[in-house]
Amino acid sequence: MKTTQKPLHLLFALGTLFLLRPATAQEIDSTERVGGGADTIIVRNIGSQKKLIVTQTPSQTNIDLISGSSPYSGRVPKRWKWYGGHWSGVGIYYNGLVRNLGSMKLPNGAEYLRQSPKSIGVNVNLVDLTIVSNRHFGLITGLGFEINNFRFDRDITLTQDENGYIVPDYRYDRPGVDFKKTKLTTMYLNLPLLAEFQFGRSKAGKRAPGFINFGVVGGLRLQGHTKVKYQDETGAKHTEKQHSSLNLRNFHYGVECNVGYRWVAVSARYYPQSIFVSDKGPNVQQVNIGLSFLL
Repeated sequence: MKTTQKPLHLLFALGTLFLLRPATAQEIDSTERVGGGADTIIVRNIGSQKKLIVTQTPSQTNIDLISGSSPYSGRVPKRWKWYGGHWSGVGIYYNGLVRNLGSMKLPNGAEYLRQSPKSIGVNVNLVDLTIVSNRHFGLITGLGFEINNFRFDRDITLTQDENGYIVPDYRYDRPGVDFKKTKLTTMYLNLPLLAEFQFGRSKAGKRAPGFINFGVVGGLRLQGHTKVKYQDETGAKHTEKQHSSLNLRNFHYGVECNVGYRWVAVSARYYPQSIFVSDKGPNVQQVNIGLSFLL
């Protein structure tokens, strides 16, 4: 038995004729055309509860008659079902220095870098962008700032020795000096590449409430400095900053993971390379753990 396959353009023509036919008195008729060229989507309202959707791509033509009050309910292109990733917003976290992720202690000889609980950093993620996506998965990127404050537990700051290596500066650790604050601050411009999975029931036009994303993040250092605040033997107060000769790495890269629901997430980030240039300072890695509040 011989079967004749109708060309795709014939199906599209029939659907278009139906879309362009005059509306009856019982119909509330509106037509919307989305896209153009090789990828065209035409939506026509038929009454208040029915819609005809004609989708034409270079490879196929689909004609769907659906019901529902949602503007694009029913079987529609999957890209319409993704409503954005979860990265832009503000995060607050504890930033620590460790020997590596398997050992949360500092390396031998670098105990002077031990930090206080006040080592608090901030993320300001300005924007996120969905690169590709389907209904529950997307690949996202973005742009944001990372500001780290490494608050030292001891009354020291950092300096270079005669070989240019980063060592502790103990000149403030003497009787009569009242230390108020000593820290190392770094600031980076970060660019992530994250795979995100969304889950949970979502209403039309809104992203799914639950999500997990993970991937890599890289950044360019914008600044870095030490800051010391103290009161000397005479009672005079001093604030001193050092912006150079710190041997900080200009670029960093690491891994990131965020698990959250709606607008809040638990976030973690780890940089496997030292924050200092190789052989110019202690081999210490940075880890951030905290909360993110998302836009």
